[in-house]
Amino acid sequence: MLDRWTGRKVDLKMLSESMTQFFVEEGFSSIVESESINEYRIIAVPKHASNIRGSVNIFIRGSSVGFEVEFVKSRFSTTLMGLKTLFGLGSLILKDLKSEEELQGLEAKFWLFVDREIDNLSVVQSGK
Repeated sequence: MLDRWTGRKVDLKMLSESMTQFFVEEGFSSIVESESINEYRIIAVPKHASNIRGSVNIFIRGSSVGFEVEFVKSRFSTTLMGLKTLFGLGSLILKDLKSEEELQGLEAKFWLFVDREIDNLSVVQSGK
């Protein structure tokens, strides 16, 4: 999913750092890679004890006054689901479905967090 914000002055570096902290608190190992001045990428990889399979990539693109945030789930599990069905690996499909369910919950929680964080950071910026 992708969402855009315009007309709000937000420090994107601070936003990416707070998103990284969100994933750490949710039990992920997170890595922030700044690919350019106008894009940040967060790769969130679940720890072994998690039911979530695959990683989550977050992209923050744009400038402090107009930017977008994209939440991209790894497609590794869903790509192989057809093969698992073909070979009768139902227990693996069940794990994939559980993983997808947890990812959907995480994504909903993430967007609520992002909205609150943008509100908090834009208030800080407007006070300067």
